[in-house]
Amino acid sequence: MQFVRPLWACLAISCLLISGAPAQSADHARPAPLRTAWLAEFEAFAAWYAHDRQWDRENNPAVELRPFPTGRLLVDNMHAYGWNLAACGGVPALRALLRKDVYVVGVGTEEAASNAVYARASSPLARLNGGGAARYLRGKTVLCPLGTSAHQLLLAWLDGMGLRDTDVTIVDVEPDEAVRALAKGLGEAAALWAPATYAAEELGLFRLTDGRKSGIAQPVLLLAERGYADKHPERITAYLRSYLQAVESFGKMPVEELALLYQRFQREFAGKALSAANARRELETHLLFPLEKQKALLGGVEADAARPEGPLRDWLKDVIAFHKKTGALSSREAGELESLPLVTPRFLP
Repeated sequence: MQFVRPLWACLAISCLLISGAPAQSADHARPAPLRTAWLAEFEAFAAWYAHDRQWDRENNPAVELRPFPTGRLLVDNMHAYGWNLAACGGVPALRALLRKDVYVVGVGTEEAASNAVYARASSPLARLNGGGAARYLRGKTVLCPLGTSAHQLLLAWLDGMGLRDTDVTIVDVEPDEAVRALAKGLGEAAALWAPATYAAEELGLFRLTDGRKSGIAQPVLLLAERGYADKHPERITAYLRSYLQAVESFGKMPVEELALLYQRFQREFAGKALSAANARRELETHLLFPLEKQKALLGGVEADAARPEGPLRDWLKDVIAFHKKTGALSSREAGELESLPLVTPRFLP
């Protein structure tokens, strides 16, 4: 799915240019598209709105938005699609950082409160806590998509109870399927993200914890492909300016208006019907960061700073530790990533 100008409109504009304007070079007549890639989730809301208002076209009239179903697919297909800027969770983004393919140029959202662990309301887990919950859960089956932010939350929750991943049986199940399975009696708990969490609560499942209660931050990162960013830094900065203009606009809207806008975004970009109540929940459980907050997270704006420091680095070090714990990263690979040299504020407006 691409938000691009229809062919008939392009032909009409071309005819007008030929008949009423001086001849231009092909590069000026047809600017190279700025290809952007997104999951059809909250972090794409500002990108969609900036595109809807045409703010992102002020510096490049050929911006494209392409939705991807998962962060892993987005990262693994970055060269096949040729995206220049994208957003996905910190867990899959580390794959691109390890390959040195991208810069982290901003934060799309922080979604710890929207990731949660559920059990059936009839489960002893719904009334036990601490040592009692740990003793009951030992040896039980937990449903969870492996290598994801939900998996990171699950391990943090187990750790808080003094358990390790080997103390339970983790079955790799996508959130939508996990909700249905848990409701039917399969497994003892499930780690999910929105909107599967809304389906879980509509089915009467019990929320045991979420990312914030478990003490973790789960950022969604704005990524720029390195080759493109080094060649066209002004285009990355211009796009981030339009993206952050949308973020600033959201902060000035009444909640009711913003919820209606979010419902339209879900219909048009994600192809999903979202209730007004769940739209408000999405807005409540996701943090957005305007420019000054972005600077604080990334650690300043000094372009020549070798290693600017900011909270985002600590968040990502937790993600690195998670990957190391699961075996997805070797000690050598984790060591390479820990300095996070490709996290930079230099593209911010």
